[in-house]
Amino acid sequence: MKYHSIPLIVLTLLLLLTACSKKPNLYQEVQARENRIVIPLSEVSDGKVHFYTYRKSGKHINFFIRTDGKGTVSSYYDACFTCYKKLKGYRQEGSDLVCNECNMKFGIAEEKWDEKDGCNPINLKSAIENNSLVIETAVIEKGAKLF
Repeated sequence: MKYHSIPLIVLTLLLLLTACSKKPNLYQEVQARENRIVIPLSEVSDGKVHFYTYRKSGKHINFFIRTDGKGTVSSYYDACFTCYKKLKGYRQEGSDLVCNECNMKFGIAEEKWDEKDGCNPINLKSAIENNSLVIETAVIEKGAKLF
């Protein structure tokens, strides 16, 4: 009689593990217009990290935008040279950006993250125009191999 409940217990545990292991969707999908992604600075100039995804040919290219302590807005792929193969990206914890794979921390307010390798966010070239951050689609699409 007690063996009849084992499949139910196993099924319940599997459902719980599956539900708990899903990464929350923290990426806001953006659309390109005239081969440019345009994000108003008013949406990203609050000292937090803002995560986005751009879809090209069914593939999501994830990136984030942050404002450093001097007010400079910059963009990065949600990947690094060391951990990108794990496809885990970064998260914000308080005033730090943290790698989801190795837990390395970067101060969001730090002026530069310009390392060329290692677990450093990979710079995504962007420009500021008319109170917006602008990323050319040809530029962001070069990072598709990271995802």
